[in-house]
Amino acid sequence: LSTAQHPLTHTTTERSSGSKPMATKSLLLAALLVLTVSMAPHGAEAGKQLPLAIISGIVPCSAGNSINVAAVPPFPNAAVQMVCGRDVMASATADRSGTYTMNMGPATSSLLAPLLGNQCKVVVVTPLAACNASLASVSGTLTAPVQLLGIDTGSGTGSGSGGLGGLGGLIGLIGQIVGGLLGGILNIIPLPFSLV
Repeated sequence: LSTAQHPLTHTTTERSSGSKPMATKSLLLAALLVLTVSMAPHGAEAGKQLPLAIISGIVPCSAGNSINVAAVPPFPNAAVQMVCGRDVMASATADRSGTYTMNMGPATSSLLAPLLGNQCKVVVVTPLAACNASLASVSGTLTAPVQLLGIDTGSGTGSGSGGLGGLGGLIGLIGQIVGGLLGGILNIIPLPFSLV
């Protein structure tokens, strides 16, 4: 829709200044994405499926902020959860190398809305003392915010790199869903863990 055809966008843009137009457009596109995905089951009836939401990473055995997982030992057998708001969306146990993968099922609007609202994070449920006894006195929980990467359709046409941090990424994801590129995997990655 052009701003002339959509009075809400036109009015908001006129009143906004500085970075507000970009934030308003991002919110509008995020709302459009959630609406698009919520309507996608109609496309699924025609043989198309929503992409599966998958997150994977490595749990570090360390305390601190913005932990570099390559510079510290891994946390084997750690219990991790994907938490959006107050809801646990998925859980997994890391393997011996601290690596975990969580399948959150189809990327429905109930998952995409908190993801796009930066309300989701990976939380390590197992206490740090389980990987290093010297960290027994450390209080807090390892958590990592998450980032949407895009849809990988397996055909090389997905947006599996670069992230959806800007308007272009959101527009691309909406275009993939509207254009029928449903199915595949919605890739989500954890950002660096911090003790909170």
